[in-house]
Amino acid sequence: MKRQPPDVAALLELLNQHEVRYVVTGSAAAMLHGVVLEPGDLDITPARGEENLRRLGRVLEAIDARQDPDAPFGDWETDADGEQRWVQRDATPEDVASRATWKPDPTNPASFDHLLQSRYGAIDIVPEVSGTFEELVPSAVAVERDGQRVWVEAIHDLLATITVPRREKDRDRVQQLRALQRNA
Repeated sequence: MKRQPPDVAALLELLNQHEVRYVVTGSAAAMLHGVVLEPGDLDITPARGEENLRRLGRVLEAIDARQDPDAPFGDWETDADGEQRWVQRDATPEDVASRATWKPDPTNPASFDHLLQSRYGAIDIVPEVSGTFEELVPSAVAVERDGQRVWVEAIHDLLATITVPRREKDRDRVQQLRALQRNA
């Protein structure tokens, strides 16, 4: 499967129908706040409870979610200051084999942390990188989108995530988010 942009409305509707508790993060969160962009994927941070992850697993199964075969291999590492960063590495034969048989384990939130491709486009499950659901939801904003009420990462949390380290693709997003924040 080639990585396709997400059908955000369809994915949010399915997540809500299955009563998955989550916060939208990343570029889709910026879009839902009003930044003009087309997200490359739908990033969500799910609540890490086992029953919630079972519901999320059922959604992923229903949309034929599979690990992106072209995604780089690597691991999240935590720096001395607590910041997490992705460190790319060469794939092992076990890594390659595990992509073909991947199935998330509801007792292990980290097992969901993959770039996925589905019938509804790209979706990225990020249980902890931008903060956990429990950390993000108190300041998250409820947004109506295509008849769906969704919780979206607060602008200040989103800015903290996309400004360190700064990526060139985030420059315009940061400017638009800061303008939205000033005008709120």
